[in-house]
Amino acid sequence: MILLTLMLFIGFVAVGKAQVLPFYNVTPLQDDDYFTKTVFSFNPNFMKSNKVKRIVLQGEEKIGMKYIYDFNPDGMIVSMTSIRYNNEKPDTAFYTRYSYNSDGLIDKKARIDYSNGIVKVSSYQYNKNNKVDIIRTFTLNSQMPNRPQNNDWQGEKVRGVDRMILKGVLPDESLWKKMTANNDFSSLQYRYYTENEFEAEERTEYFNFSKNSGNLDTCYQKKTYYYVKGYPAVLFLHTGCAVEKTPSELYQFKDGLLLQLTDVPSSLDPKTEKYVYDQNRNLKLMEDIWNGQKVSELEMRYDEKGFLISIQRKSDAAKAHYFEDRTLKVTYSFY
Repeated sequence: MILLTLMLFIGFVAVGKAQVLPFYNVTPLQDDDYFTKTVFSFNPNFMKSNKVKRIVLQGEEKIGMKYIYDFNPDGMIVSMTSIRYNNEKPDTAFYTRYSYNSDGLIDKKARIDYSNGIVKVSSYQYNKNNKVDIIRTFTLNSQMPNRPQNNDWQGEKVRGVDRMILKGVLPDESLWKKMTANNDFSSLQYRYYTENEFEAEERTEYFNFSKNSGNLDTCYQKKTYYYVKGYPAVLFLHTGCAVEKTPSELYQFKDGLLLQLTDVPSSLDPKTEKYVYDQNRNLKLMEDIWNGQKVSELEMRYDEKGFLISIQRKSDAAKAHYFEDRTLKVTYSFY
């Protein structure tokens, strides 16, 4: 996952006599809450400057996803809601809420998955350089309506926690201290170092709750990102948590813009995403290329002020079911 610490604040870009803030940041963030695998985080400067309060993306189909993004007056995203509809009836819903510390960094992230009754709250810790140090994730049993028990195999019972989070309130800090003491959490731990000309960022995932069963080996997965001049160049995956690593994704940047991402470059059937931007550094086209052939594209349209108007997915007929071809129209509300 491209780390949240990579979100860049992009300033004004001169275009002739006009200056238009880009709608997105140009460093991708991979997050299940968004509408595609590789995404570009919203630019807080654009949202703040234009006093954007809410963005809604929705298609005209009776089956599909609706995405709602809410922002605070500083342009920071505070919640994301994704609802899948089946003949106009919601059958799946995801809700994510963010809280920030005094430095504007994410303090906690809460995610509710109404499809299987799981609530997860992630607590962020940063080092002296404001880089992510540890992310602890706590799984809670919210006892949601019509669900007598949580489907997850790990969960602290907290009645009504889903309704608390929907209102923007998180459980008391004492709960996290208790669950941390009992090892009732998982964690992502980060290490930063320099290797040759690369800046390396190592992320290791631990299942700390395994300690409860007497298993001392709680390491689950390890990834290492290499950066050049602040931009990601390659992602390495480790087999489990082994020292050896193999390349998984390659990134190509030019003038601060991501031009290409290649997935599993050593594969016989590599997948590549290519990106095209307009004069305002806004992403306008993303192409999916499999084994050298374009199979799909995502086209973004903007108005003269830089506001996103629509997102359209168009795919090869044989791959349309995979990419869920559709057009999402965008509506806004403002402060």
